[in-house]
Amino acid sequence: MLTQTDSRRRITLPPTTGIKPGDTVEIEVLEDGRILLIPMETIPRHQLWAWTADSKQAIVRSLEDPRPSEVVETAEAARDVAKRWADED
Repeated sequence: MLTQTDSRRRITLPPTTGIKPGDTVEIEVLEDGRILLIPMETIPRHQLWAWTADSKQAIVRSLEDPRPSEVVETAEAARDVAKRWADED
């Protein structure tokens, strides 16, 4: 599909791109001159901790844990489970 820029260098994206008015898009200009538009989602500042490499690795490790989930209702029961799991490693 060919399109032309208007007097302010804007283009209109077809609806099939999935990009809607108001969406955030990162513009990356590649070395060969091609322009890449990357749809982005913004992350609230107070949630940025979850997007660190360490946090992502911890989540991956927790999902790989073969031990079954357990429901604990008291602090004492939580300590018992934690001690039992610590002794397994």
